[in-house]
Amino acid sequence: MNHVHSDLIENVPSPLTVWLCDPTYTQQAISCDLIPQAVGGIATFTETRVDLANLIRVFKYPEKLAQALSEDGIPDVIGFSNYIWNASLSYAIAERIKEVAPDTITIFGGPNFPIVDAEAEAYLRARPAIDFYVVKEGELAFSRLIEKLTEPGMCADSIHGTIPSVHSIDKENVYHNPDTIERLRDLAVIPSPYSTGRMDEFFDGKLAPIIQTNRGCPFSCTFCTDGMSYYNKIYKNSAEKIAGEIEYIGSMMAESCAKGGRNDLFIADSNFGMYKEDISTCEQIANTQRKYDWPEYINVATGKNQKKRVLEAARLINGALRLSGSIQSLDTEVLENIKRSNIAPEELMSVALEAADVGANSYCETILALPGDSREKHMKTLELAISAGFIQVSTFQLMLLPGSEMCTEETRKKFAMDTRFRVFPRCFGYYDILGQRIVAAEIEEVCVGSSTLPFEEYLQCRVTHLMIAIFHNDGIFGTILKFIRQNDLSVFRWLELLSNNTTVVNFEKLKARFMEMTEQELWDDERALHSFIREDGNIDRYIDGDIGFNLLFTFKSRAITECAEELSVLVRDCTLELLRETGQISDIDQAFVEQAVQYHNCRMSNLFHNHDRQPEANLHFDFKAFEEAIELQPMAEYRFDTPRSFKFVLLKEQRELVARYLDIFGDTKYGIGRMITKIHLERLLRKPEWVV
Repeated sequence: MNHVHSDLIENVPSPLTVWLCDPTYTQQAISCDLIPQAVGGIATFTETRVDLANLIRVFKYPEKLAQALSEDGIPDVIGFSNYIWNASLSYAIAERIKEVAPDTITIFGGPNFPIVDAEAEAYLRARPAIDFYVVKEGELAFSRLIEKLTEPGMCADSIHGTIPSVHSIDKENVYHNPDTIERLRDLAVIPSPYSTGRMDEFFDGKLAPIIQTNRGCPFSCTFCTDGMSYYNKIYKNSAEKIAGEIEYIGSMMAESCAKGGRNDLFIADSNFGMYKEDISTCEQIANTQRKYDWPEYINVATGKNQKKRVLEAARLINGALRLSGSIQSLDTEVLENIKRSNIAPEELMSVALEAADVGANSYCETILALPGDSREKHMKTLELAISAGFIQVSTFQLMLLPGSEMCTEETRKKFAMDTRFRVFPRCFGYYDILGQRIVAAEIEEVCVGSSTLPFEEYLQCRVTHLMIAIFHNDGIFGTILKFIRQNDLSVFRWLELLSNNTTVVNFEKLKARFMEMTEQELWDDERALHSFIREDGNIDRYIDGDIGFNLLFTFKSRAITECAEELSVLVRDCTLELLRETGQISDIDQAFVEQAVQYHNCRMSNLFHNHDRQPEANLHFDFKAFEEAIELQPMAEYRFDTPRSFKFVLLKEQRELVARYLDIFGDTKYGIGRMITKIHLERLLRKPEWVV
């Protein structure tokens, strides 16, 4: 493009057409199922600074973007978000647009961009379809770029290197990397894309609303893109803007949920609940819960310090918020290597103890293969996290994110990091764009070893992760866990016994298949994986679920749906073995354990299919009273005088919740696996009813 609308007259709105896209894969499932609030905010902010004749159009679904390109024509400028979950898709679409309309200006932005200049330059040289890349915060830089493009007689080629935070390679093949733009200190200057109605079309029951009450993170974690010094100061939205957004979203979500849509909320803050303003946000959310019955679940990372305030935030919103302890590792050397010295692990750990007091669930996050990690250190972290009483211990693998310090060549070499490549779950597909089919899949790089962690030990840790996911997380054997804890026994030792027991044949086959697929999904050569993706029929294999799914969640859902009775047998045997090891077994304890696994087997039966097949059991113990007890009484106190018959039912609201999420995610083992990441599985467990 040589000149952009050189016939503009001063004070006349510019006819420049601008579109913004936050594309997501849609064929197996909606991979990034969030309303495109971030690009929506860039659109509304830009419109306050640039007089455009046409509003900036915002797109989420590739199918709708493809339809608009064909029916309405290609815009003058098109921007794309660039995250680990859509980078290849964004580029494939942009590349096709440039093939058809080379004068269209393509702008990318997002954290999936190297922080080292030489690596950033190589990134752009490998992607010639990108005209400009906006680094760090997008609103100011993007709006200034659009301002330049609307100036009369402006030559797009003359912009290179003139706008802070806008990187590019000019027609002379020179790389430009100007200084980074200043951050917005008051987020209220961004007109809400919700309250202005710009997001209305995305309240379709499939996408979740996302809000951001503040930006920045005071911590410097090397594995996170927010750990860079640029983001260390916290800048906030106004209380009035947040309240207006929450009220508006609540009214829209009430309509969506009434039609069978989802009913949750995502908060993008890095440390929600750590600041006093978060309390007023929770009060506003509590108002919408009373008024609209929304949200029933909030996905957010809670604060890493200020425990008291975080607990108060959770108390206000009626159990919708899960309290997170983002411990990652509890080893001193590892914490020093990843620059988490200003985070208090003891505060994160103590969250679990007090979560129940405010009616909240708790979870903690750990990351395997951090610099300096070993199998012994990782296992110790897991043991301490489980001992602290977190309801869920989320076990992540170390992803090397472009835009983070961890991803730099310097860090890789320093810790001799062994990395492999795999396809990101749900992030693959093909779309017809301007008369041609594009194929795309997102590839992530994960660390599977280092100078202190051999690959074989990495695999052993993954087996432990599976056992934690199935037997510990979400409380499907909650009574057994409480029994173990209140008898001062080790839950981690119990998990070791479960892992080492090989007597349950079908479950052993499931574990073996998990390990087989854990190795199979990892590729040494990224280019070879790219070639595999493009071979005829392979994308269909990903879409059909033969390969490329989230292994932990899928195998957890398979264990629950395919091996429930065998899981119960395994839990019974290993719990009794734990009691024998410690010499604490008695006849009444043995009877309690045997009945408890029967109780839990009934509770987890037919959750997702065959709802009317109600399991029944004759029980000798009052497990409900045991579960609700604050202090453990002698087992004899929970024994019925005579056995009682119970049926286990799914309540109307449980059936409706299951039906709603099966409709959203699908009723395959992969869909169910994803469902259990979005809702508290404990809410789905069948309720015991005494048959008189």
